[in-house]
Amino acid sequence: MSTPIQLHPDNSRYFLYQGKPLVLITATEHYGAVINRNFDYIAYLDDAAEKKQTLSRCFLLFRELQVFDPSVHEKPINPHSPCKPLPGEYVAPFLRTGPGYATDGYPKFDLEQWNPEFFERLHGFLTAAQERDVIIELTLFSSAYHDAVWGLNPLNSQNNINGVGAIPWQNYISRRNAALFERQMAYVRKVVQEVNQYDNIYFEVCNEPFTTRAGLMPQTDFATQHEVDAWQQAIRDTIRAEEADLPKKHLIFQTPVENWRTDTALEYILGEASVDAVNLHDYQQLTYKNTLLAPLSRFMQRDLRLERIQHLWTTVHETGTPFVFDEDNAATSSLDEQAWTVHRKRAWATVCSGGHYNMIDFSIQVGGQEAGTPASQATIRNWMKHLSAFIHGVDFVRMMPLPDFVSVMPTATIAIALADPGQAYVIYVADKREVDDGTLGQPCQGRLAFTLPAGTYSARLYSPVDGHYVAQPLRLAAGETAIDLEPFTHDIVIHIEART
Repeated sequence: MSTPIQLHPDNSRYFLYQGKPLVLITATEHYGAVINRNFDYIAYLDDAAEKKQTLSRCFLLFRELQVFDPSVHEKPINPHSPCKPLPGEYVAPFLRTGPGYATDGYPKFDLEQWNPEFFERLHGFLTAAQERDVIIELTLFSSAYHDAVWGLNPLNSQNNINGVGAIPWQNYISRRNAALFERQMAYVRKVVQEVNQYDNIYFEVCNEPFTTRAGLMPQTDFATQHEVDAWQQAIRDTIRAEEADLPKKHLIFQTPVENWRTDTALEYILGEASVDAVNLHDYQQLTYKNTLLAPLSRFMQRDLRLERIQHLWTTVHETGTPFVFDEDNAATSSLDEQAWTVHRKRAWATVCSGGHYNMIDFSIQVGGQEAGTPASQATIRNWMKHLSAFIHGVDFVRMMPLPDFVSVMPTATIAIALADPGQAYVIYVADKREVDDGTLGQPCQGRLAFTLPAGTYSARLYSPVDGHYVAQPLRLAAGETAIDLEPFTHDIVIHIEART
């Protein structure tokens, strides 16, 4: 029997799939491949495979607000996306039967009847992804964020005939309502049973479980951080119990619970045996061993903040746990070359710090645009292909981040090193100036100095933009040595290998 994706036995910060080491790297569609009937997931997966994307994130229930609703004074922040299906094109795990109509104008859901179309699409998507060696993160739940989004959920009492879910959205991801919790667990068990046959999947408990605002609004009685964490643990326990009698066992990823932008210590999640990997989003406020891991960006403000990325993954390296930058929204809404350059640099910084990377590519849409646009194909999608091809071409399992390896670097740059000391080094050198710096875009150049152990070495320069090595190899001796970098714009990679 084949084996699902698992932690790599020689370096548990990475993964093993079909006998090969794996880094999770993607510019994924916005998570609606299954729930959006109009989304052509074959076209999307064909392109993802060609671009060497090793991951796609998939929401199984959550549906985002599509259009501005003046009655509730809420409006969508993200661009239109596959996660915002038209009301009649939303495919849920539950069957629409009525009587009566949900808030979107279509028949209410019967939570006791599974929807055959949903599971047909789910199996079709997972089969096609497995054939193309694309790993799928199955996200079971998500925060509801606010009343307008909660108003779309089948588990909201306004939308089902079972009278389940008459609660404020802030209590949705907790155990406060017994009837709702029972329905949630039935849904989890059903999904776990349906997908057990696949090797290319893992489970994420809940997307962004940190928006209840409990404690910040003392006059209210909302679920606390502790309650949300206990709810997530119950879901993990249900997955483990359901798989106990099934042939295959799958990894479980979890995002740290956060009480609305307050500092959250990572230690609690690292002590959970049923948490195999940790997912992070860009604007979380976290600490580890009383050290602040500052937010990696503001939401869609084009922040680069490469030093924060390097610091976070270098700090958590000692845990031996995979840390996945599971959603980077630093600049995703902009769909222009400057924004995509921000994400190329943040992706390389994450991977060269020992992490895994996902950004949402909002150029991917339904209706024939499932492979993006000519502009995104020429830029971010090809750039992510180059990153994946490069990192999977080196022995990253033997490598570790070395934050102090480079002693001298060109002005306005950061040098991020991933290394197997004495054998191989990948140094990502990037212009660290933010987009509001008027000098950004001016070429960088200068001396890159570091110290090598005994031996002789060969160094080559690699272009993250063009996806190939540039210039002739350089010979380097042991001890203090340096490379004089010719002018480059934004970023360059130095790949050093020991000569035999």
